Amino acid sequence: MSYKAIYMAEYLNDGHLSIPKEIADRLLLMKGEKRRVIVEGAKFNKNNILEYFGIWKDKSAEEIRIFSDIVTERKYFGRGEINI
Repeated sequence: MSYKAIYMAEYLNDGHLSIPKEIADRLLLMKGEKRRVIVEGAKFNKNNILEYFGIWKDKSAEEIRIFSDIVTERKYFGRGEINI
């Protein structure tokens, strides 16, 4: 069975990425266990996009992040087209 979690990680001073305990529990992680990890480095720039799309001007950063995550997940499953 495959488990998946999307969350924001913090890059720590010692060069590691943090994994919140609730995420580690949900993924059934155990110390020393190896897992495949996908790291996304792109940042969503709210300020630039809001200049072009009036619908976004009143949205919070959290609402925009959620929408961006949904679009990313749709692309992963081959359903990239979103009609608004």
